[in-house]
Amino acid sequence: MIPFFIMSTGFNEKIRAIRMMRGIKQSEIACLLNVKQQSISKIENGKVRIDKAVAEKIAQYFGFCNQFEMEAFYEKYISKKEVRENQLV
Repeated sequence: MIPFFIMSTGFNEKIRAIRMMRGIKQSEIACLLNVKQQSISKIENGKVRIDKAVAEKIAQYFGFCNQFEMEAFYEKYISKKEVRENQLV
């Protein structure tokens, strides 16, 4: 069972974006956390919030030192790209 806790707003979107960018499947994260793939889907869709320890584990699996480094990467490389792509539409 995944511990529930309120993480920073939008952390679920950051998990999904970085996971997809790195070519990691939800099932891989599920295996890491010892949960079903559906639980990862619920996390990414914002239906389940995770605690700091789970966020750290995911961030480290993605290759970051911690959750804050992962969020900074998202803000610098992904968030700005999404804004630019939306402006082109």
